[in-house]
Amino acid sequence: MGAIASTLQLGMAYCCCNTTSSLLNTCLGSTHEGTSGRKRSVLLLTITITFALLYQYVLAPSILHHTGWWKIYSSIPGMGKVLYSSWTDSCAQYNDDEGNNNNDGNDQQFSDLYIQCVGNAAVFRPTFVSTLFFLISAIATKTNPRLNREAWPAKFGMYFILLAIITFVPNAPLLTPIYLTFLRIGAMIFIFIQQIILVDIAYNWNEALVLKADEADNEEWGSGKKWLQFIITCSVGLYLASFIGII
Repeated sequence: MGAIASTLQLGMAYCCCNTTSSLLNTCLGSTHEGTSGRKRSVLLLTITITFALLYQYVLAPSILHHTGWWKIYSSIPGMGKVLYSSWTDSCAQYNDDEGNNNNDGNDQQFSDLYIQCVGNAAVFRPTFVSTLFFLISAIATKTNPRLNREAWPAKFGMYFILLAIITFVPNAPLLTPIYLTFLRIGAMIFIFIQQIILVDIAYNWNEALVLKADEADNEEWGSGKKWLQFIITCSVGLYLASFIGII
């Protein structure tokens, strides 16, 4: 009887694993020649955003106020103190009441800047892992393009292992200020390149509409006026949207 039960369990496990594998291949694509890892990369970015939100709005408040997830971590000897100090030590300067920056009670009162600092540090953790992952992937893919579409189970496994490790790594100095400085420089470069792309799109779009206006005028004089009016209308609308956004 025990042998029959074991056989049924093994059969069900095989069916579940096979079904899961087929579902993942259908959703994320295959590893055949000519395919890429774009879908898997998008999935990894989605997971990173999800964990960043969970860390900031769920895990960070529970660590500060000793509620929710904190009870699970604090039940492990020494784990609660390590986690609390790792997430809060670099933010102590923003706390108005230094006496409240402790690990002994559930009724701490923290300043808004202190809570925001801990929340930001929570976001840095999954994004740091994601940044490190894609930098290593870019270097590896440069040397061997097949790695872009292969070994994704191992990649996801390594991602979650690094995410678990970074959860207990102190904020300073890795996340703040080293990673924070890297983010600021990267954001500046991204905004600069983005402005160049937007200006280029605007010029190409304007030239395309002016060309349509010229072609319409060649067919019938004055019929291209609507295209020029469309350009002016869009320009005014975008300016108004910009001013409203600033205000």
